[in-house]
Amino acid sequence: MFGPRPFQTQRFSHLSMADKPDVRPSVFIPTVYEQVTAEPAQWEYHVLTIDVREAPLPDAEQLNALGKEGWILVSLLDESASGEGHRVHYYFVRRPQE
Repeated sequence: MFGPRPFQTQRFSHLSMADKPDVRPSVFIPTVYEQVTAEPAQWEYHVLTIDVREAPLPDAEQLNALGKEGWILVSLLDESASGEGHRVHYYFVRRPQE
């Protein structure tokens, strides 16, 4: 039952993957290891502070204008939520402009 297989004289040129739809050919993909030091990300920051007693909060048009300049809103701090003040701080970040 588990003896050596008889010598096969068949040619393998007639075999194709079409006969075996569940078998996929494998391609050798070499792996290359490099020691690359990543550059730390550089950021530029912008803080927009609004005193709600003196000016309205920025509307969509003002925020879109900042977005067109590349600024991304990452945080917002409303001092009135803690009862400590009347200002709202908008924190923006973007990649440095070259």
